[in-house]
Amino acid sequence: MRYLVLIFVLSTVFFISSCEKENFYVGDHFFVKNAGAEMPVYIKGNIESNVFILFVHGGPGGNASLSSFLPVAKELENDYAFAYWDQRASGLSQGNPDRSTFTVEQFVDDLDLVIDAINVRHNYPKIVLYGISWGGALGSAYLSTGNFQDKVAGFIDMDSGHNLVEGLPKSVVFVKNYAQEQIDSGVNVDYWTEARDWCATVPDMTIVDNYFKYDDYLVNTNAYRYDPDQVVQGPEVSAAGVMNSYLSLAIFFNGQYLAERFNILELNLSAQMAKIKIPTLIIWGRHDGVNTIEMGFDAFNSIGGPEFTNKEMVILENSAHEGYIEEQELFMSSFRQFVDGL
Repeated sequence: MRYLVLIFVLSTVFFISSCEKENFYVGDHFFVKNAGAEMPVYIKGNIESNVFILFVHGGPGGNASLSSFLPVAKELENDYAFAYWDQRASGLSQGNPDRSTFTVEQFVDDLDLVIDAINVRHNYPKIVLYGISWGGALGSAYLSTGNFQDKVAGFIDMDSGHNLVEGLPKSVVFVKNYAQEQIDSGVNVDYWTEARDWCATVPDMTIVDNYFKYDDYLVNTNAYRYDPDQVVQGPEVSAAGVMNSYLSLAIFFNGQYLAERFNILELNLSAQMAKIKIPTLIIWGRHDGVNTIEMGFDAFNSIGGPEFTNKEMVILENSAHEGYIEEQELFMSSFRQFVDGL
């Protein structure tokens, strides 16, 4: 009898899990294979709109999979289809890509294949690139390569790391100033004195060891969230949701492998971004400490060159690097206004 009850319980759990799983998998899910990587693309939302937002995640080594569970993503999916692509060696990507493939050129080639796959599977919809941080840099690299921009209707560039040669030293200054504020307030004085003094040496940020030392300090500042005490909505997925969706623990491990082997510290795309001649929206957090507001103005001025006018910039005055969480309403209204105007 116990055995029969156990079978019934397990069958019921399996049935419920299967039903829940269906909710997560509504849409189009496929893999793009290229140069040793097998990269998932998950399309969901308003596919009938024929407007596809291709989300290019940050990092390098972040993921699009978890971002698809953000409240703003769920809201915007009512209006547009969203294509969530996990880049090589990131998120839920599979395969065994060699570290020699961790180049900007290879990521650009991957992105082009993703766009081609979307076009073939969905009859050439209107595609808008939406890149955050490293994703904005990758989007900029893609759109300024050959004639690739002809495949894209618009570009949303948010807090991008398109020019790390100039941008990283500015972020180091941000860390130094933050450290001084903590010292003046008597907060963890020994730690922040060490951070301030190291930043004051003006370290060469093209050196990998210096980058990781700086990054250890950066994550303890408010570079990502302007107000760390602000109550915000994060990804809406529970532990049960992880078990019943396409998410897995891989999203927490793959990116670490890539980040340690993909050196983009000498990246400077500012000059070549003048080639980008498609409508562009720049969104930036006023208090971003990762890619500071000065780099936001650099992105705006670089896109299309100084004579190009089909671009606009929205500054989120109460945000740092994660304005899509900190100022969700302004972010979404700006996003919709731009996309609907294409």
